[in-house]
Amino acid sequence: MRTDKLIFSEIRNGNNLIFEKVFHEHYNALVNFANQFLLDTNASEDVVQGAFIYLWENAKNIHLEKSIKAYLFRAVKNSCLNQLRALKIKDKHELLYLDSMMKLMDDEQRQDDEVLNNIKAALIKLPEQMSRVFHKKYLQELSIKEIAKEMSISENTVKVQLHKGRHSIRKILKVANTYFF
Repeated sequence: MRTDKLIFSEIRNGNNLIFEKVFHEHYNALVNFANQFLLDTNASEDVVQGAFIYLWENAKNIHLEKSIKAYLFRAVKNSCLNQLRALKIKDKHELLYLDSMMKLMDDEQRQDDEVLNNIKAALIKLPEQMSRVFHKKYLQELSIKEIAKEMSISENTVKVQLHKGRHSIRKILKVANTYFF
């Protein structure tokens, strides 16, 4: 204990050589200790370096109760626990964020389902050929050429049916600027 008080007294007086000796003597053991909490070598090294920096910068205000080693291990442990608490809070906020996003996605899905149901209802009101052209274009995702070939009509007829159908659906839905076909 006496030796620790002398060493600590030298650190308080700004003795770099003594501080470096303490650093090299305890650094690896402290990193291994911190790594047991954090499971991240880089974070553990940061915590240990932070403890040494704090010791160096605040030595005049630190009251050493036991040994320097005990002080450093306690400081590293406390810092690790603070980091773990911060991660828990971060994870809690991330979980709340994800939960909110899932609720928003559910709401959007319900709105999308409503829109889709309204469009399907509007499609039923279209003339038969126009409805079939729309169904093939937007639900089966066929090209104009494929629709023309499959229905034995010209590509221009498909284009006209799609154009008139979009106009009719907009009219039926009464939301001309919301849906783009």
